[in-house]
Amino acid sequence: MRRSLNRSAVNRASHLVWNAFIDLLAMENYEDLGPIQRVAHLAFWYDSEVQNGGHHQYFENSAGKRRHEAIEALLALGLHCQAAVLRQATVFWDSEDRKPPVSVDEFAENALEGEFAELDSTYYACSPTITDRLEAYLAEHQDEFVVIDETA
Repeated sequence: MRRSLNRSAVNRASHLVWNAFIDLLAMENYEDLGPIQRVAHLAFWYDSEVQNGGHHQYFENSAGKRRHEAIEALLALGLHCQAAVLRQATVFWDSEDRKPPVSVDEFAENALEGEFAELDSTYYACSPTITDRLEAYLAEHQDEFVVIDETA
């Protein structure tokens, strides 16, 4: 699965390649992607969820179901800091001591209590960022994500 772009459009607006890459990661199902694409997909969704609502949101949403694969994807991208944070968050999330929320009110209460606040802060301080590495990954593997059509 790849996105197609017209060469002349890309020449006028190079950001179209990035936009097509993000569209593929955001809109396609994990199962429909190839191995190289899956690495980027897992990292993208981890970053998106944590940026929007912290690790609590990541685990509560469907992206968190692939947390073990996401750790491996982060390592493959050279994102050791983020992988370590996700590993720690996963241990906490999966612990028997943690009581999962059973209602929206409990979810909000847990989020407001900041059960992942320290790990969220550590994540935000990681360098390079996931976006930095995804940009490099796209440059390395562009043909796995985007086809640039030479015809007008």
